[in-house]
Parts: sequence; C-alpha cells; structure tokens
Amino acid sequence: MAKQERSRRTYEQFLDAAAEEFAQYGYSDANLQRVVDRTSLTKGALYGHFARKEDLAEALSGRLAAFLDELGERCTGRDLAELRSLTLEFAREVEADPRVNAGLRLMLDAAQTEPGAPGRLRWPPRSASRASPDAAASGEAHPRPAGEPADLALVILVGAYVTASATDRKGLAERVAALWGAVSAASGDEGQAGP
Repeated sequence: MAKQERSRRTYEQFLDAAAEEFAQYGYSDANLQRVVDRTSLTKGALYGHFARKEDLAEALSGRLAAFLDELGERCTGRDLAELRSLTLEFAREVEADPRVNAGLRLMLDAAQTEPGAPGRLRWPPRSASRASPDAAASGEAHPRPAGEPADLALVILVGAYVTASATDRKGLAERVAALWGAVSAASGDEGQAGP
C-alpha cells in the first residue's frame, strides 16, 4: 500500500474514533488516549495527523458545516412542511453519519460554554448566496429567518437530540417525527404530521 494511501486511512480511522469519543463524552470530557484505544494505532500516529484535540474537533465540525450547507442550498426557511422535512433529513443524517453526530454534539457543547457560540447554530441553514441584503451587510453568512416556524424546527431538532441517549442516536428521526406529529396535533394540523 502506498504511503499516501496508508496516511489517508490512518487519518480516517482517527476521525471515526474521535467521532465516537466526542459524541459520547462531549468536548471537555473527550480523551485522546481513548481515541487512540479505539484504533489499532499509536498516539504518535494520532499526533502526526492532529496536533491537538481542537484539531480533531474542528475536522468533525467541518463535516457538520458541509452538511448544513447542503441543506441550506434547498431551504427557504419559511414553510413549516419544508422545515419538517429538513429536520427529519438532518436527524437521519445524524443517525447515519457518526461524524455529523459528533459535530452536532460539539456545536451544542460550544453553545453552552462559549460567548457568542449559540450564533453558530443556525436553523434552518441558509447559504450565504441566499442571504438577505441586511444579513449580507452585517456579515452574517448563515442568517436565521425570523419567525416561529424556524424557532420551532430548531427546538424540535435540538430537543430530540439532547434527550436521546448520548451513545446511541438511533431512533432520532423517529423522535423528531413524533414531536412534529405532537405539534401538528396540538395545532389542529393533523394532516401534516407525517415525515
């Protein structure tokens, strides 16, 4: 196997192991030795790719940001059915991709501890190219549409995530769908409860 391919595989192994570690323990309690222990590699190999815990967290957060940008390209942020669909898609991606799961956990951890960090969590995600003129003028790359539908989508998504088991996000999409169903039933809009 070529050296470059071996290096890429090592990098990917560490990202997968770090995703499990951060998703389970969060940033502050994550331990680099446990990341190494989740692989058959050495701590020296880890430091060859990631000099600090922050570098691992940044790489995982980048995967989440890329996914949010993908969703943002399709989102207007005003229609409740669209928001329901995007929240379910996001929940399914969190279930399917450990790196997205870890990125979301890291983002939520940061939102609790860093000044200004809650602004990083934008829902629905919107690309800079679709930003409003006011948001563009203020330098806000991912403006959050005003209004209760967007707030409701964020509350459902984050609420389902933080009340699920930290070690197993399977079933997150079902929890999100159930919460949307409860909201729809409570508002008398039962025909819109499904995914």
